[in-house]
Amino acid sequence: MVRGCGVTAGRAWAVIAAASAWLAGGGCHRAFSCTDDGECVLDGRAGRCEPSGDCSFADVTCSSGWRHGEHARSGRAGTCTSDAPDTDIPATGTGTGTVATGTDDGGPTAATSSDTVDPMPGDPCVDGLVDSPPVVATADGQIIEGLRIHADGEPAIRVDGFVDVVIRNCELHHQGGPGLVFRNADAIEVHNVVVVHDTGAPSGPHPDGAQINVVGSDSDGVVLSHVRVTRGASGIELENTPLATLSFIEGHDIRGPGEAAFVRLSESDGAVLEDFSCENPLDSARPFNLVEIDRSSDVVVRRGLLDGHNAEFGYGVHFTQTPGQHGGGLVEDVDAIRMTNGAFSCFPHGNGITFRRTRARDNICEITSIDVPDCATPGSQGGCIPGSRGISWAASTDSSSITIEESAHFGLCFDVVWPEENFTIAEGALVELDFELRATVRTVACWENR
Repeated sequence: MVRGCGVTAGRAWAVIAAASAWLAGGGCHRAFSCTDDGECVLDGRAGRCEPSGDCSFADVTCSSGWRHGEHARSGRAGTCTSDAPDTDIPATGTGTGTVATGTDDGGPTAATSSDTVDPMPGDPCVDGLVDSPPVVATADGQIIEGLRIHADGEPAIRVDGFVDVVIRNCELHHQGGPGLVFRNADAIEVHNVVVVHDTGAPSGPHPDGAQINVVGSDSDGVVLSHVRVTRGASGIELENTPLATLSFIEGHDIRGPGEAAFVRLSESDGAVLEDFSCENPLDSARPFNLVEIDRSSDVVVRRGLLDGHNAEFGYGVHFTQTPGQHGGGLVEDVDAIRMTNGAFSCFPHGNGITFRRTRARDNICEITSIDVPDCATPGSQGGCIPGSRGISWAASTDSSSITIEESAHFGLCFDVVWPEENFTIAEGALVELDFELRATVRTVACWENR
């Protein structure tokens, strides 16, 4: 469903579709995009969903017997289905209105309705993306779509204080700051978005931890799907985002510095991370905890692959909870390979956490791919022995109700579980097994297949 009216900046169709009417002058065509016939009901009339994603309704005056509804996309609305244009028409219309453009000082701002926009070229999946300066959301229900944004020292996209914003089919390049930033942005949705930190350094950490690909806070109902993050100081960091849902998340080369994470969920009770993978080249990446669940209850992490970790400290999936304040968690169907300090952990504290069908293999006994400054325990090969000596399932001595179920390990060094007395492990629930890793997630954007 398109939540507003679409405009273009230059040839950038659907830069921001505002949920309110145009500020002045032109009209606002409100469009609805369907996926099945059941969604096409207007004033009690049942219609059908056309292949174009527009609703049509029976009309004997049309040779096809069907006419596009009034909320079909601009250019189709009111036309007989047989009379529709051959090419697809974007779902967000044209006109004059609120457009995010660059200012004289290089920063993004909201233009007024006096801006004239060009006709929309078409679908970004067909016609590709359009280059754009950084964008700032300016109203509830906006849609930001079809852009390739380059930002230096500021976010490529910023959403602050607006709800129901949708960001989709965009490629964000950033340096000197984060890629996508949102705050107080309830029900924000991010779909089919590629975020890349453009850095000249072939390896190693960024100058500071602000170079995060995606950072969000203080928002309910956050949805991220089919998002790829590359070379950020961290990949995705969310704070105070209860019930956030992240699915089909692909990460590469998490750089740091500091406590860098592929995905960090802090104060985000009930959040879900599913269908993901993170691949870190050992000679360039500098991650800490790859998936970090901080001060959160009942978070679910499932169906994922974590490959590559080269820090003296840090884990694959790590829970930090506060006694009496947080509890519950599930890690299910997650594989970890080439971990150093450990694969799965919960400390300080940890209560009611289950590791189900988790698997670890081929961890790193001595870090030789990079220099580890001030290494506490140098190794015989000139590298650094990880802080926990490679324990793959770890907890605190005050952890409780920590369970391992149907899990496996292979090719590990040092201990497998510590402290064993703080885990509940039924006979046969953790076995040595030469297993085949889960497949990596590949979030191929539609414009990359053109």
